[in-house]
Amino acid sequence: MKNKIISFMDSKGNVVLEKKLTSLPLKEEVVINKSVEFFDDPEPCMIHRSAVMKRLYMEIDDFLNDALRKGRKQLSLEHIPDSIKKYIDIPDTITVINIRQS
Repeated sequence: MKNKIISFMDSKGNVVLEKKLTSLPLKEEVVINKSVEFFDDPEPCMIHRSAVMKRLYMEIDDFLNDALRKGRKQLSLEHIPDSIKKYIDIPDTITVINIRQS
């Protein structure tokens, strides 16, 4: 999981954001909602917050691993399930992601 680099590109092919998988910015509202779902904690402490974030990163990693197994290193944003897209706090200009192992 730690060795994946994800590049987020706009429609012109410019890299807007490039991060390690475990450094992707997650939406705060998702972290809180998942904390309530998993721990009944609307104001997650660091332990709950970390556990939620790890679980979200693992779901994203599972999706990316599946894509890589199918030989897909570049994905159009429309081919990424909403269940994954809703986790990541990315600009609206993103149209494509590239996945690579570091």
